[in-house]
Amino acid sequence: MEQKICLDTDICIEIVKNSQVGRNIINSAPGGEALISSITVFELYLRETNLDKVNSLLDKFNVLPFDGNTAKIASGISKSLKKSGFLIEIRDIFIAATCIGNKCSLATLNKKHFERIKGLEILDV
Repeated sequence: MEQKICLDTDICIEIVKNSQVGRNIINSAPGGEALISSITVFELYLRETNLDKVNSLLDKFNVLPFDGNTAKIASGISKSLKKSGFLIEIRDIFIAATCIGNKCSLATLNKKHFERIKGLEILDV
């Protein structure tokens, strides 16, 4: 079965900026299906610049929705993190829940926040 990989917003921004980091990510990406969460789409459209490049990037990927099951997973993650005293940004929780609900690994440059989430597989990029 092919690995499903969800690209975090920070990865997408590096690709949109055509930075060296973004080029390295594209060149070294593991095989598999690359996806983007609907939360990442939201975050990318918050940008003031490079929206044409954002549109081009989004045309290349399928978008994973934030649905009822994802919301349920996100609430469990939030409760668990709050209990442990390590609550993170709600949008990061939503992205993690999207990955878990869709059985995807997460490619991110922000491992520090996401590594606190049980059941989330984080890729080395």
